[in-house]
Amino acid sequence: MASEAGDDGLDDRYLVQPVLKAMQVLQLVCEALEPVSLNQIVRDAALPKTTVFRYLRTLAMLGFVEHDPEADRYRPGIGLWRLSHASSPYETLRQACKPSMKRLRQRFNETINLGVLSGGEVVYLDVLESERSLRMQSSVGATDPLHCTALGKVFLAFRPPAQRAMLIPPVLPRLTRNTITDPAALIEQLDIIRTTGYAIEMGENEEGSYCIAAPILDHQGIAIAAMSLSAPITRFDEGARQAICAGLISAGGEISRIIRGEPPALTNEATRAA
Repeated sequence: MASEAGDDGLDDRYLVQPVLKAMQVLQLVCEALEPVSLNQIVRDAALPKTTVFRYLRTLAMLGFVEHDPEADRYRPGIGLWRLSHASSPYETLRQACKPSMKRLRQRFNETINLGVLSGGEVVYLDVLESERSLRMQSSVGATDPLHCTALGKVFLAFRPPAQRAMLIPPVLPRLTRNTITDPAALIEQLDIIRTTGYAIEMGENEEGSYCIAAPILDHQGIAIAAMSLSAPITRFDEGARQAICAGLISAGGEISRIIRGEPPALTNEATRAA
C-alpha cells in the first residue's frame, strides 16, 4: 500500500494538526521583532481567534511565551531558554552580558548573576561564581522570589505601577528574619531603588549573604534583565558597596544601550576632548 509521504519523507497521516498549529503560533511569536498582539497572530496564522487564544494560554502555562497584561502583547518566554540555550532569544542576552560579568567578577572577585523575570520569579540566566573558597552559589535555571532578592526588587522597581501591583501579593512570605513582609514597606523601598538605580538585599533571601543589583533597561525604561553581585555578608563594607554599585550601574547602562542599538556613552576623556 502506498504511503502518503511529504517532501521530507514524513508520512503526513501521522502528523497531529493541533500540535502543528500550536507550533505555528509559537513560531510567529518567536520570529516577531517585538511583542505581538493576539489579533496580529490570528491574522498571520490564519486561524480562529479562540483557537489561537487557547494555544497562547497553553504555551504561557508552559513558559514558552509570556503575556504582558498591560500592553496585551506576547513575547518568547524563558521556557524556550530552559529547553534549549541555543534556540532561545535569552541566549543572545546572555552573550551580550558575558563580557561585563567577567569584568565585574575579575574586579571584585565575587559571584556575578544575570537574571530575568518570568512567571513572577527571578530566573537565573547565567552565574559566574567567585574564585574564593567562601562564596555565594547559584545555578542557571534556578528561581528566587521577587520581594526578598536584589534582582527581584530591581524588576519590581523598574516596572509600570500596574504591572508592579500584579507582581506583589497581599502576603509576602518570610524567608529569613530580615525579609520584608509588608507590601507597603516594600513599595516604599522600590521607589528609592528607582531613584538610586540599584537595589541592596541584606540577608533577606538567605541568612549571612548580601546582594546588590542594577537593571538592564529597554527603550521604555523597563527592566528586561538585571545583573547582581552576591557575597557573604562578612565581606560587606561601605567602601566596597559604593564601588560595586557604580560598577553594576555602569555595566547595566552599557548593556542597555547595546540592546537598544544606541551608541556607547562618552568617557570622561572623550567628553573633555569634545
